[in-house]
Amino acid sequence: MARVPHVVADAGAFLSGAALQDVAQSVYTVPEVLAEIRDRRARRRLAALPYELQLRRPRADFVRTVTEFAKRTGDFPSLSAADLQVLALTCQLQAETAGPGSVRLQPPDKVRLSSSPRHPEATLHLAGFHLPAKHKRPRKGRQQHGPDSSTELPDNAEFGSFLYWRPPLPSIEDELQEMLKTHSISSSPAATDELQNSEDGDGAEEEEDDEEESDDDNEGWITPSNLKQVQQDTGHCDTVPANVQVGCVTTDFSMQNVLLQMGLHVLAVNGMLIRQARSHILRCHGCFRTTSDMTKVFCPHCGNKTLKKVAVSVSEDGSLHMHFSRNPKVLNPRGLRYPLPAPQGGKHANNPHLVEDQPFPQQRLSRKARQKTNVFDPDYVAGVSPFAENDIYSRAANLQIRDRALGAGRRRLNPNAVTKKFVKRR
Repeated sequence: MARVPHVVADAGAFLSGAALQDVAQSVYTVPEVLAEIRDRRARRRLAALPYELQLRRPRADFVRTVTEFAKRTGDFPSLSAADLQVLALTCQLQAETAGPGSVRLQPPDKVRLSSSPRHPEATLHLAGFHLPAKHKRPRKGRQQHGPDSSTELPDNAEFGSFLYWRPPLPSIEDELQEMLKTHSISSSPAATDELQNSEDGDGAEEEEDDEEESDDDNEGWITPSNLKQVQQDTGHCDTVPANVQVGCVTTDFSMQNVLLQMGLHVLAVNGMLIRQARSHILRCHGCFRTTSDMTKVFCPHCGNKTLKKVAVSVSEDGSLHMHFSRNPKVLNPRGLRYPLPAPQGGKHANNPHLVEDQPFPQQRLSRKARQKTNVFDPDYVAGVSPFAENDIYSRAANLQIRDRALGAGRRRLNPNAVTKKFVKRR
């Protein structure tokens, strides 16, 4: 396998321990990728690489180009700052090697919308469906008795349409009776001779077919020697990178999607060329809209809790294909057997979250708990007691609600921040 001259490596290549010296001639990465690697085993492998790792930073204009492109494709929320740096460096190397025209700056439009008006009563042309024309029932006042009007409609003509009912099934008993009649008629000697001759011919043909199949059985077996060739022929194995100057080794589906739509080459960890990327999106089964934000719980268009994950694949030309499940029970009916409780009111209501735009209480403290006792304040008015009063009888106090503005409650710390677990005590 020929090595690629320039390869940009993501953090997934170092975490998986890929042998990039067999894939690329020159390996590039950005400093942000090295900062992401915190695994002890990966850090040890990174310290003793059998090849030279070159650190480069992309230019600001390529970072801006990649960011705008990722926003158009919908993968920007799933990309980190280090991912954008890797994409920009790949784009910069491709532009330096093959010219600026080799990088696609706009995602291709694969969906064409036609706004041609259609009559509401016009016949629909759906693939896989046969919609017969409707038969109008004759009115009682305008019946004509003549030779032209001798044709009568069947009784089930109204229900023979797709909009009303399915067409009646054919009678199986009539077909069986016709088959029995044909067998009883063919009892003459001439017919029997023909049947015998045909049976003999069929038997000879079957014997010849069996011999041919027995001869061909030795061919077509999948063995360890031809396993890779069979996988390449059936399309289950990626192709070997040929005539590829710049590539990117990444395991992130969002990055693969952006790279393929920009016309850049994506390499797997084993060095094979990835022709199509497959990831997941959320599809609403109520309004049939899709969103690439995997953190959404409710549909951003209709607001219902009907989002389900659908596998999608992006081919090498940038077209998107959705792969639906054959399971008819896509939506989980859990929680729909019994009716919901009546919604509660008040300042501290606790209702189930059903839709996106559902109003929720602010969970604020009572007025007495928000009062501050500061005797040195010039606007302080002395009350019954100069000491601070604690609110212990209100509903907010019973629910243990604390004021977040004063630093109370659970503080949202950075979960990725490095903290010292073991501190030496003096």
